[in-house]
Amino acid sequence: MQDIRTHIREVIIGEAEQAGYRVLRILLFGSRARGDERPDSDWDFFVVVDADRPFSDREDVASRICWKLAEQGVYADVFIQSVKAVDLRKNNTGLLTYYAL
Repeated sequence: MQDIRTHIREVIIGEAEQAGYRVLRILLFGSRARGDERPDSDWDFFVVVDADRPFSDREDVASRICWKLAEQGVYADVFIQSVKAVDLRKNNTGLLTYYAL
C-alpha cells in the first residue's frame, strides 16, 4: 500500500472534489502532528476549502471522509472550513481554527 499520508490526502481531496469543493490546505494537528501519538491515536485533520457553504454540507463531506478512511483502518477526525471562515477565526483562541493552524 502507498504511503498512508498520501492515501489519506487522496481520500480527502477526492471526497471534497466530488462534493464540489476545491481543497486549499490539509493540516494535520493533534498528537500525530506533535509527534507524541500512541499506537491507538487517531488522525486529526483541518481542511481548508474554497467555498463557504452551510455547516451541514461540510459535515456531510467530513463524515464521508471519516467513514471511507475507517473502512481502511484509518481512524480520523476531519474538520472542514472555508478560507473565509479561517480568516475570520484564526486569531480567536477559543476556536479550533486557532490551534489547528
